[in-house]
Amino acid sequence: MGLSNAERQRRWRAKREALARSHPDVVERALLQQAERCKRLSDQERAALADRLADLAMRHQWRATKFAAMASKVRTGER
Repeated sequence: MGLSNAERQRRWRAKREALARSHPDVVERALLQQAERCKRLSDQERAALADRLADLAMRHQWRATKFAAMASKVRTGER
């Protein structure tokens, strides 16, 4: 027998929430909120948060470099 309606809804909600949590804007917003409250964090929590923020910055830098290269190719008409 197949899944009940409630089970299908539960699975759909879980997938939707996982997708929302993995979305870059949601992750960035959560990290920035944690950074605003950093004075209440322990030294270990602050170090972990700093590592996550540095990782996010590196990903943004990588994406910016990639988009800049694409823009350069568009300007020159390369493929």
